[in-house]
Amino acid sequence: METRRKKLIALAALGSVWGSLLLWQWGSWEEPVRVPLANVSGAAAPAKRAGTDNLHVQLDLLAAARTQRQMTFATPRNIFAMPSVGPINASAPSEVPDTALQQQVIATELAQFHYLGFVRTGEEWQKKQEMAVLTKNDDLHVVKAGETIDQHVVVKTITQDSVTLLDRDSRVEYTVLLSEEPQAPAP
Repeated sequence: METRRKKLIALAALGSVWGSLLLWQWGSWEEPVRVPLANVSGAAAPAKRAGTDNLHVQLDLLAAARTQRQMTFATPRNIFAMPSVGPINASAPSEVPDTALQQQVIATELAQFHYLGFVRTGEEWQKKQEMAVLTKNDDLHVVKAGETIDQHVVVKTITQDSVTLLDRDSRVEYTVLLSEEPQAPAP
């Protein structure tokens, strides 16, 4: 019974503290001060005009707005469109590259890739999980079909026997066969 009495005394003490705090806040409460809005930055607003005789039209601003409306604008350039090839200048034959020579250079560059291995992760039905291990010089690439290597070579297809690479710029395809022998280390 004594614990119940102690609880009631503690409750009464807390209630009186809360009540006194509430009365103190209510007694010291003041209404917020109402101040008219004023311009703090910028030009001061003109005083209210009694009549319309003080109005004045700025003709130079109206003329400038009219010329802006009458201006013609060029159609915007489509930044997502494929770049177009300009006309070939027939007077400078040295600038026109030989396509066969260019394709041979690209095929030589693609021939630097060696196909070292085939990795399949996941289930049989997940075709996108097939990966190939390719090397070019000292760089090792573990790639999936559709990934880009060296910013212009796309891995087109991957099989257990070969990898088909596509040069994005010239659309030249090159098939790299699985390497049987390990690549000799560079001196």
